[in-house]
Amino acid sequence: MEEIGKKRLAAAGAVAAGLVYFFVCAFPLQKELILVPAWTRSLAQAPLAAPAKAAPGSGDAAGGGEPIAFRLGDRYGYFTADGRLLFSAGAAYGVAMADDAYAPYDRLSEGFTIKSPAGADLAKVGTPGYPFFAAGRRFVIAPDQSSVSELRRDGGALWTYRFPSIVTSFDASPSLAVFGLMDGTVVGLDPAGAALLDFAPGGSRIAGVFGVAVAPDGLMVAAITGIDRQRLVVMEKRSAAYRVSYHRYLSSDYRRPVYIAFTPDGRDLTYEVPEGVGFYDRATRRETLISAPATSPLGFTMRKGGLMVLLSGVGDARRLVCAALPDRRIVDFNFQAKLAFIETRGDSLFLGADQDIVRMDLKER
Repeated sequence: MEEIGKKRLAAAGAVAAGLVYFFVCAFPLQKELILVPAWTRSLAQAPLAAPAKAAPGSGDAAGGGEPIAFRLGDRYGYFTADGRLLFSAGAAYGVAMADDAYAPYDRLSEGFTIKSPAGADLAKVGTPGYPFFAAGRRFVIAPDQSSVSELRRDGGALWTYRFPSIVTSFDASPSLAVFGLMDGTVVGLDPAGAALLDFAPGGSRIAGVFGVAVAPDGLMVAAITGIDRQRLVVMEKRSAAYRVSYHRYLSSDYRRPVYIAFTPDGRDLTYEVPEGVGFYDRATRRETLISAPATSPLGFTMRKGGLMVLLSGVGDARRLVCAALPDRRIVDFNFQAKLAFIETRGDSLFLGADQDIVRMDLKER
């Protein structure tokens, strides 16, 4: 009996010690992240055009909620995060879009009108060419694709810059507009139109720039350049000049525009490679890979930049991937859609699929 009592006392002591360890030394398990559907809207129910008589300057959506621009095949328009479809229209040829303005244009563009999402005319531009918007700035490229102007808010030209070759790629931050040229040169212009960067990376048999990206702070520029062999080139601003800080040859040999972009926080550079999506960490200067080929513009993030979001797939077999680096899949699911887009705002993801827009919110459970 005494021996049994000692065994019971030892067992009780072990249980008590375990409980003490559990409460004192335990750590919380990582919660699972999931996407929870919030609403679905059909574009068939959207107004076919922006309001014809909006008040000048009424760029935001009536009733609250900032407009979010979308492009889905030859359809374009705006919706709000709370699920209101502001309008959906068809593009006869092309349209430049930002969350605060849009500008449809024709194939032989002799000028165009910039409108707010609420339908107000913001500016009439008489300069021939094709508009494009980025980083809250508005540009127009000439029909010969070798001259670019930045536009003032009234539609007039703030500056005009003529390049020695055809422009093949573009990106902008508030402080730097970057252009890739067919002759293999990367040119960066300041807000006054003066060249801060003019560099031809070289190193390939055939010159060319197939994609450029500039970090939100303007201090880093990246490009996919050349054919046979193709290279990733990253440049950082040091003192008054941009210098190459990283480069390597890629396995790709793209002869078309390549997806490349910095994430909104500027922490990572994302770029398209045949194996999937590459990520360059500007702090560590290391690369990682998500093995899911992207078929949409890059740079989308959630969870304060800790989660990368991309669309993949061809035809009507699409795939939505949300992953933490290095390639730890949080969400990976297939869906059917001939046309698709994604947008992210904070921890909300907006997925366009043919005639529908779906909002999903990232949650912990």
